[in-house]
Amino acid sequence: MRTKTGPNGSADKHVKEIKRKTRRKFSAEEKIRIVLDGLRGESSISELCRREGIAESLYYNWSKDFMEAGKKRLAGDTARQATSGEVTSLKAEARDLKEVVAEQTLELRLLKKKHACGWGRPRMRYPASEKLEIIRLVEDSHLPVKQTLEKLGVSRPTFYRWYNRFLQRGEAGLEDRKPHPGRVWNRIPDDIRKAMLEMALARPELSPRELAVTFTDERSYFVSESSVYRLLRSHDLITSPNFIVIKAADEFREKTTAPNQLWQTDFTYLKVIGWGWFYLSTVLDDYSRYIITWKLCTGMAASDVQDTLNQALEETGLDQAHVVHRPRLLSDNGPCYISGELAEYLEDKGMPHTRGAPYHPQTQGKIERWHQTLKNRILLENYFLPGDLEAQIAAFVGHYNHQRYHESLKNLTPADVYTGRGHTILLERERTKRQTMSLRRLQHAKSAA
Repeated sequence: MRTKTGPNGSADKHVKEIKRKTRRKFSAEEKIRIVLDGLRGESSISELCRREGIAESLYYNWSKDFMEAGKKRLAGDTARQATSGEVTSLKAEARDLKEVVAEQTLELRLLKKKHACGWGRPRMRYPASEKLEIIRLVEDSHLPVKQTLEKLGVSRPTFYRWYNRFLQRGEAGLEDRKPHPGRVWNRIPDDIRKAMLEMALARPELSPRELAVTFTDERSYFVSESSVYRLLRSHDLITSPNFIVIKAADEFREKTTAPNQLWQTDFTYLKVIGWGWFYLSTVLDDYSRYIITWKLCTGMAASDVQDTLNQALEETGLDQAHVVHRPRLLSDNGPCYISGELAEYLEDKGMPHTRGAPYHPQTQGKIERWHQTLKNRILLENYFLPGDLEAQIAAFVGHYNHQRYHESLKNLTPADVYTGRGHTILLERERTKRQTMSLRRLQHAKSAA
């Protein structure tokens, strides 16, 4: 049971505490002097103790220790207990010796490892066995951890990362782990990935770029071209093209800024089995790459060029409208284009004529690229009637103008650019992209919560 302490008890306790803290401490020389004074007998022991301020029992203890020490000394026993100062000095000396031995041992082992394994090099990758050896070395070392790691050439954050993994998973935790992303906020949902695969299988003719733009426009959900490519490649749906893409060497210096400023025209050869060669005359708008008109001819006369241009003027309405500047015509130096008959026709229509440098087809690079794209698609089959060839050309021209996304036109169709609705489509795609990114962030936040 707990008892209450009165006022007098607390005061006595306080006095004893003061006496304990202010108690006099005697050195060994003072103890010997007091004992010798008592042995001389000049004064009584009680008087001596009162004068020195000690108890008689304490004096007799000192006197007994003094006699015992003298007896052992006379008997030849020189062993004695060390003083506190000597003990502290001996401990410090032993500690210093241990550190020197540990440092020399560590230096020797480190020299061997540096020579054999190259320890301490910047950005060095250590196998699990060497990581474990470094951990054991630090644990057994008498030096501080910081000093040991400095000699080993291993940073403290790296060591403690190894050590925590070792404590959690043992030696298996020291194995190098392959870097992999954690939770990615911009990950495409599984249902969108499935929908893209279904579209890719349904439309195998679309490239990853065309598939990404088509998906964005039709599903109002933004997917980048690189994401589509990675997805198709992971499912082995990337096939090599059936043709070799030729890169243009140069580009036209004086670029057009609006439709119907410059028209490119040219002929290309197409064969119908049993009928011979036919010649496709095409008029292409330079700014939008829109195929304004085309005609499959049996020859390459100036009259065929005039017929194609008449169709182009009628198609665009420029044959009836009064405009300040008629489209400028760009062609090569073929016989039909340098003829006087065509020159008179163009002068009558008010259309300037520009011809490219000889042996430099890059000047008409856009229409040359159109011819290559056309042949890559329609010449995969043989044709036995001119009507079949014309039907295939008409179908592909409609696909090229209104469905095929052109990379140089910011993934717009030529019809979008020619009719002026391209800017509106680009703004809508940007809005769809922002909405998609916001939706993915929201889905990531919900899954992480």
